[in-house]
Amino acid sequence: MGVADIEAESITVPIIPNRPLQSADETESFGHVSLRRNGITGLIDNAAFDPETIHYDADYQNNQAVSSLFAEHMKQVRDLLKARYPAGTALVEVGCGKGEFVELLQSDGHFKVRGYDGAYEGRNPCIEKRFLTADDRLDADIVVLRHVLEHIQRPHSFLTLLSDVFAGAEIYIEVPDFAWIEKNQTFFDITYEHVNYFTPRSLASLFKSVEQHGLLFGDQYQFVIGRFEAGDFSAYGRAHDEPQNWTPVTFDETFPAFSSVIEDILKQSDGKQVYVWGAATKGVMFCHHMKRMHPTAFGRIVAAIDINPKKAGRFMPSVHLPILNVEDFCSSASQDALVIIMNPNYRDEIVAELNDRGFGDVQYISV
Repeated sequence: MGVADIEAESITVPIIPNRPLQSADETESFGHVSLRRNGITGLIDNAAFDPETIHYDADYQNNQAVSSLFAEHMKQVRDLLKARYPAGTALVEVGCGKGEFVELLQSDGHFKVRGYDGAYEGRNPCIEKRFLTADDRLDADIVVLRHVLEHIQRPHSFLTLLSDVFAGAEIYIEVPDFAWIEKNQTFFDITYEHVNYFTPRSLASLFKSVEQHGLLFGDQYQFVIGRFEAGDFSAYGRAHDEPQNWTPVTFDETFPAFSSVIEDILKQSDGKQVYVWGAATKGVMFCHHMKRMHPTAFGRIVAAIDINPKKAGRFMPSVHLPILNVEDFCSSASQDALVIIMNPNYRDEIVAELNDRGFGDVQYISV
């Protein structure tokens, strides 16, 4: 696909929406999203993605473990792995982020666990602050890849590298489910950071046979367990490299419900203060598209709310809305404010939190 084709089919988005701004006038970077679908593997990717534009640092805040609901999700993954692998199994998490899952496994004691991530900030001796290379040769029974593969261009090439590093191991892969995104019309889940979007078929087709697969976290996530020796990475690569296997996926045709969502917000928000609960990727992308396509609706939003303490006091990329913690929201919001919940999985948790703080009259829209 040439540059002209990419520009014709693309939308412009913030490159790292999960990196809150220190100030509203901070310099930002934007990139293009131009989706295409592979007819052989089923993979959807961003043809306009440039990995050189992505730079993760200490300001990148993707930690969801501050939510009790997400903490329960991590425990579910732990228990799923414990049911399959005996005590003493050597487990390595590649791309372990802030290390929350590694530490959860350490506290449980079932696995011999290590982690690797070049963006790691902590001091856990079981986690190495680096990325793996083709020169590494490491022992593991099971490799865990949680929400990593959607960030990596040519995912089959990365899995080929890991199959050399961890020869003979099994691998657990967890990624968002594009089938859920499309069914629920969550257009804000399309982000520059995610170069890949997997359906259950496209994820499973990485392997000649899979050991286990399923859905998690209200069906928003999917997982597969396979053996590296059963990887079909070469065939995946050949299908990936043939230009005729790809067809464009347009934003408007894939997500026709966007306008009706905005109309609902306009109707319910008349005369009210409007807040967006969730200043992570979903919230930033939702507000970005709203500002781009419906500036009147966007103009009613006062601020975003986030329970991650490292986001409070900063600003959302692209749209520059201030990010409040729950205490600051409660001290400034009216009792009849409208709260747009970016992930319906968290609705009960959010409603309970605000009810406990005396905000029983708040109205909610889950998108």
